[in-house]
This record gives sequence, C-alpha cells and structure tokens, in this order.
Amino acid sequence: MPDRDLSRRAKILAGAYTALSAANTASVARGFRAGEWATKPFLMPTLAAFTLAAARDRDENAGLPVAGMLLGGLGDTALLAAEGSDNPDLWFLPGMGFFAAGHACYIAALVKDGAAGRVSPKVAAGYGAAGALLMAGLWSRLGDLRIPVAAYSAILLSMAVLASGRNRQAAVGGASFVLSDSLIAGRLAEIPGVPGESVVMPTYVAAQALLAAGWLRPQDETGKPAEQ
Repeated sequence: MPDRDLSRRAKILAGAYTALSAANTASVARGFRAGEWATKPFLMPTLAAFTLAAARDRDENAGLPVAGMLLGGLGDTALLAAEGSDNPDLWFLPGMGFFAAGHACYIAALVKDGAAGRVSPKVAAGYGAAGALLMAGLWSRLGDLRIPVAAYSAILLSMAVLASGRNRQAAVGGASFVLSDSLIAGRLAEIPGVPGESVVMPTYVAAQALLAAGWLRPQDETGKPAEQ
C-alpha cells in the first residue's frame, strides 16, 4: 500500500490491515477457526477505513471503491460461515452475491475513471480466453452452481480487465483476485490438488490491497501513473 504523504491515521490503518492479514494467514494455516473469525470479518472494513483516510489525505473521492470493499467484507463473513455450516449453500450464494456487488462498485469506479479507454485489447482477449477455458473445465463438475459461478466469473473478469486500464497496482490486484477466486472455483468443482485457504487468502488480501493502492495512485491521460 502507498506510504508517502499519508496521515498518521492512514499509516496506522495500513499497519492494522497488514497485521490482520498476517494473523488470518497464520490462523488458516493452523486450522484455527477462532483466529479466522477474529480476523477475516475485519479485513475489508479496515482496508476500507485506510482507503478513506488515504483518499482524504489526497483530497480524492473513494466512495465507490470503499463500498466495494465493505461488500467484500460481508462476502468474507458469509463464506466463513459457509465453511462451518451444515447447509453451506445457505451462506455461499449470498456471499458470492456480496462479492459480485462489490465488483460492480469497482467496475463503476473504473468506468467513471475512464479506465475502459486504456485497456489493451490483448489483455481483454487474454482474460476472456482464460475465463472461457476455466468454465469449460469446471462446467460439468459445478452442478447447480454452474449459472451463479459463470455469472460471477463474468463480473470478476470485467473488473480485472478494467483494472488493467488504471495502473500497474490495480492491474496486478485484478489478476490476483482472478487467481484467488479461480482456486475457490476449483475447490467447488472438487478438482484434485487445488490449493486451499492457505493460498486463497494470501492472494485475496494482496489483491484487495493492490486494488486499494490502484485507487490511490491516479493516472494521467496517457495511461501512465501520475507523479505523486
């Protein structure tokens, strides 16, 4: 996350997000459910608070990205509940819906920023091909989740494509989000050997942090990052 010209409050919140991320990763690795509940629901609210504070330092508006992060926090909590539920679909589908709504907020922010005009056609085609191949490989294994996962994937990939048109941090953040959620999709489809939460969570928290950094580092009209 950016650390230049930040207020003390923003730096404290950045440190809190880093600490929560590390604690969550350790909890997941050890299968410590209490630790997951003590950290995961607070990751996105903390990142949202950081983004608001940092944006205020720069006199910028981060309302849409912050809304996306908060919706992601609701999704995190729903998916965490799904893992320990006798009826995981009761929590998983709403959780996916929260994330889809969060991506919609990111998409709206990126469109408003003009990122669509800076997207490379090769990047867009690459994401489209990767998404099609992934769904083709998982389709027969997803059962009743086929349509929801396909719809969510389309929204996620659209966000990643648009993020590639903002700056390098946002581009890597979007790609990391696609990687993290692709692993979740692989696990849903019960593909052997797909890494679990010990890989999903680190890529996810990194993705969100990089997207936050992307919102806080604007671009000039040529598509190059503006000087800070």
